[in-house]
Amino acid sequence: MSITSVQVEDLVEHQLRDAGLLEFVSRQHSQFLDLGDEMFVEVVLNDGTALDDIEKIVRRTSQEVKAQGAKMDSVVRALWGVDDVRYLGPSRSSNGGLRAAYEFEVTLKSGARRQRVIVDVSWSAVEFLRQKLGLGNFVSGSDNALQKGHLSDELVGERVRSFVEHELSFGGTSYWDPILYPRRDLNEAAMLFLVGQSTTFYELWQAVTDAFDPAVVESFLKSLELAGGRLREFHTVLPELSNMLGGAYQRGSKFSTSATDLFERMDRPEQELLKKYFFARVERLKTESPELTVSFPKIFS
Repeated sequence: MSITSVQVEDLVEHQLRDAGLLEFVSRQHSQFLDLGDEMFVEVVLNDGTALDDIEKIVRRTSQEVKAQGAKMDSVVRALWGVDDVRYLGPSRSSNGGLRAAYEFEVTLKSGARRQRVIVDVSWSAVEFLRQKLGLGNFVSGSDNALQKGHLSDELVGERVRSFVEHELSFGGTSYWDPILYPRRDLNEAAMLFLVGQSTTFYELWQAVTDAFDPAVVESFLKSLELAGGRLREFHTVLPELSNMLGGAYQRGSKFSTSATDLFERMDRPEQELLKKYFFARVERLKTESPELTVSFPKIFS
């Protein structure tokens, strides 16, 4: 090979500096590699506003490298973050027909540039999430299935955010270009991966589920009452959830002993998701077992 990756890096950097575009490039994420009979160049930007101009420079460099008898494969991409997630309603195909999915609009940002993408969440993915969180019945095809009493658009939206962030985390030739491909599908398999990311979340999710089990819920409420806790004050409930850690079918296994410590280890989206699940179970308990609100008026107040 007549030219090395170091020389190509110097060439690209020189041209970017001359064009006043070097400041947009993330040196930490960019790479210039010799791969035997070819070269791979990945230029990553902190600000997507310069994408078009930098792509032209890298293409021009590729032609110069080719003229020197070398082959160069390149990727120019931006680092995107999720700015906003919004539920739009039932998903529709290009001809206007209903799809078996729900549509979310996701706004991405990269520096000053914004990009709108659409994520279609399949009914099966929503049903899977509903079952995992133990929420109300999901009705396929119902415009109101993502409303209060079923599975809220906010809860699904949090999973959409995680899905998009995961898709954007890949670099190299596996990267997703949200400008060229502004539509993604979140199916049941993807939801399984997303919901199962944090074992810490599931430890506490299972603890909440066990606490509201009909066989133990009254004992749980008594313990909470003795401790002076209230169901509307989640921080007072956490210590009592520690008694539920480990589950009924995991004797002899190693498990955490402090629900508060577990909760503090989780990231904020999972903390909010867990609290929403807990309060949903409280509302469900009020509906299914109203006599408990009479027996334990203080903790329901």
